[in-house]
Amino acid sequence: MRRLFPFVVLAALAGCSGERKAYPISGTVTYDGRPVPAGVVWFDPDSSKGTKGPQGFAYIQDGVFDTEGEGHRKGRGVYGGAYVVRVEGFDGRPGKELPLGKPLFTDFREARDLPEGPAQLEIVVPKQ
Repeated sequence: MRRLFPFVVLAALAGCSGERKAYPISGTVTYDGRPVPAGVVWFDPDSSKGTKGPQGFAYIQDGVFDTEGEGHRKGRGVYGGAYVVRVEGFDGRPGKELPLGKPLFTDFREARDLPEGPAQLEIVVPKQ
């Protein structure tokens, strides 16, 4: 039994190899049938359904978003599970105090089950 103990400990530690992997999410966002010019998609873990982890996000540009954006447009992926997807959409015409332009709609929300793996989403925001 003493000879097995180090192997049992090593096997247990191998299962604890760090953080979970966040997966990339990309896709499109339309409002009133047209691509959203600018904005942000937020992926909030739905704790009421047991999903835990950090919030994910991606910037929208010309109706397209990707958590793996580049530079200052880089977002954060998700772990998978139940999420509340929120969208903030803007007209894309920057102003003095409005870097993304004027709001097109108020905070849109919908519940989504996201896979534990890369995913593509189509988000359709109805006209308000």
